[in-house]
Amino acid sequence: MDKDFSNFTPDWNKILDKLEADEQLSDSLNADEQLLLAELRAIREESADALKAYSFSDTDKKWAELKAQIEPAEVVKPRARRRKLWFSIAAAAVLFIIAISVIYNKYQRQPQNLVNVIVNDISPGKSAATLTLDNGKKIVLSAVNNGQLAGEAGIIISKTAEGQLIYTATECKDTDKIHLHTLSTARGETYRLRLPDQSEVWLNASSSIKFPASFASAKFREVELTGEAYFQIAKDKTHPFIVKTNLQEVKVLGTHFNVNSYPDHRKAVTTLIEGSVQVSNQGKQIKIIKPGEQSTVQDGQGIEISPADIKNVMAWKNGYFRFRNEPIEEVMGKISRWYDIEVVYAGKISGERFNGNISLHKNISEVLNMLSYSNDVKFKVEGRRVTVIQ
Repeated sequence: MDKDFSNFTPDWNKILDKLEADEQLSDSLNADEQLLLAELRAIREESADALKAYSFSDTDKKWAELKAQIEPAEVVKPRARRRKLWFSIAAAAVLFIIAISVIYNKYQRQPQNLVNVIVNDISPGKSAATLTLDNGKKIVLSAVNNGQLAGEAGIIISKTAEGQLIYTATECKDTDKIHLHTLSTARGETYRLRLPDQSEVWLNASSSIKFPASFASAKFREVELTGEAYFQIAKDKTHPFIVKTNLQEVKVLGTHFNVNSYPDHRKAVTTLIEGSVQVSNQGKQIKIIKPGEQSTVQDGQGIEISPADIKNVMAWKNGYFRFRNEPIEEVMGKISRWYDIEVVYAGKISGERFNGNISLHKNISEVLNMLSYSNDVKFKVEGRRVTVIQ
């Protein structure tokens, strides 16, 4: 975009230029401020396009001709001069109106941008999950009251008013038997869990974690994960904590890290926030990752270590979408899990890359409206189906 054609004030241009040049400053904006920023960008682009078109209409030549009519070289009588001057001014006004009309009609005749069609809005996801006990009993956590839910294998299971599932260890003689529990979230659900060793787990949408109700008799604190979760592990040097997925095993003593291992991604990504993590794949390759790094494990391939975008990884836990140079398929993949929708594509898939932050607490219409500011994609929402229109 050529900003020289913009009719924004210098102050607005300075603000937008600074935000576009400073990614850290742009990232600090909240979702509403991001929406305002997108609107200002759109207004500036539209005004720039209109002024470009106007500048190409050779107005200098037309104004020179009008000036020649208004200020003729020959000397005329005062009455005739006044009549000619008024006539020229009237003619200039008419020509000016005609010129504006031509420009307006030109834009009116151009194909108008598609608009989003929201037949029905869709609310964002919520804090909800299902707990499956060792005996097969299922507890839908959003449907039960706060307080104690069950007791098993020397632990008490309770739900807090803040929507957290807590395991509290008690004295029990039957510590040799392992009771496996599973906490699972559907699409559009997240939940927080405190394990009996005081470790904290945030479970993302469409994920599950299987864990023993008690670690009392175990040499390792071992859990199995499908999907994505963020872990804050309580320190215990004598009992390492292990997270198993279908592609890898993560071993820690006490640290903060995120594991993303959705089956449809066909890879497992472990991102370390602090501490130290050991990652091993099915080929028994072992690597240590440091804070600010992430490991990627794909089926049949070695472990790759690379710098991590911590803000991007932590966005879901902190309550927002964060897109950084992502294609529409990846963007809609995140949105579909959170809003529990089916996504279909009409036409050729856009090659545009998307950037921005959007709150997880907004209805889907607000999210899609922000994504469609580029005019490269539009959306149609019918029931729980969202069509991406190219």
